[in-house]
Amino acid sequence: MRTQPVATDLTGAVVGGYRLERRLGGSAAAQVYFGRHERLGRAAAIKLLSPHLALDEEAMSRFFCEARAVAELGSEHLVEVYDFVFEPRKERVAYVMEYLAGDDLRRMLDRNPRLPPARAARIAAQLCDALAAAHAYGVVHRDVRPGNVMLVRRGGDPEFVKLIDFGVAQFSGQVKHHTAAGLALGNPSYMSPEAARGQRVDGRADLYSVGVMLFEMLTGAAPFRGATQAATIEMHLHQKAPSVAGDHGHGDVPRVLVDVVRRCLQKSADDRFDDAESLRSALLDAVELPPDADRTQTIAAPDSNLSRRFVRQALRLRASRTAALVAGTTLGLAAGYWLALALR
Repeated sequence: MRTQPVATDLTGAVVGGYRLERRLGGSAAAQVYFGRHERLGRAAAIKLLSPHLALDEEAMSRFFCEARAVAELGSEHLVEVYDFVFEPRKERVAYVMEYLAGDDLRRMLDRNPRLPPARAARIAAQLCDALAAAHAYGVVHRDVRPGNVMLVRRGGDPEFVKLIDFGVAQFSGQVKHHTAAGLALGNPSYMSPEAARGQRVDGRADLYSVGVMLFEMLTGAAPFRGATQAATIEMHLHQKAPSVAGDHGHGDVPRVLVDVVRRCLQKSADDRFDDAESLRSALLDAVELPPDADRTQTIAAPDSNLSRRFVRQALRLRASRTAALVAGTTLGLAAGYWLALALR
């Protein structure tokens, strides 16, 4: 049986000018640390590709697509990316993003399983704003779930939504990176039927996941929960979703919101909302929130070939083993950050 490489604890190391102070989380593919810039003192979250993947062309391409896409999506409901770091001599590839001080929706629901309809709709509407920006850019998140939704304080709003972790996203259109067909990616409890079949999906798969989250926020439980992951997937594929109608502790769920959740959870993507913006509008109407609530603008997308050029250049520099400083591969981050590749 094949074992996964053990992640090395890099606490105390300096990556891209940031000293890593503590590990925040991660997986076999990447680790996330809290760190501070040694000179500026700015706090940040640093996501590092695991060393066994750091110089793998496929893994580096996907990681760069993730960083590039999140940096360019243009919604304040997405985490802000500051910089991309490539240190081939140390086999380190990372990107630096804003540190979000707050709880994720999963922890909040563990404490308060049922939310008032207006509160649940407002969280979902903000999430739709982030998804609308992603989908317009050709990115499908594929892992929309409470653990990937951060609630942070922004001004007087204690539940400002930030969608995080595009690690299993599907990239197409402006940023191209293809995942092998037949792979079911995401969390089974929130997975759309088409994703469960391993099909290539579009943004409506994310809207199904939003529907599952709405159901859980309103009722205190996900619509489908089998004894095993396989059983849960079978329920998503074949079992009709129950209704959220009724009083779950905060008054009756408005009929319009009941219909919104029902439509999100349709088995066929064609029977769901056409896009995240349509779902957002329906949510705001359902609970009579102002139509401009947390509205953000989408920024135009960059050159679609940038990630491929970056990976080829990075691997070519490593093979040459000559001392050089190469400037010219632009991340296109806010105000024109430059990606510098150093190799001796």
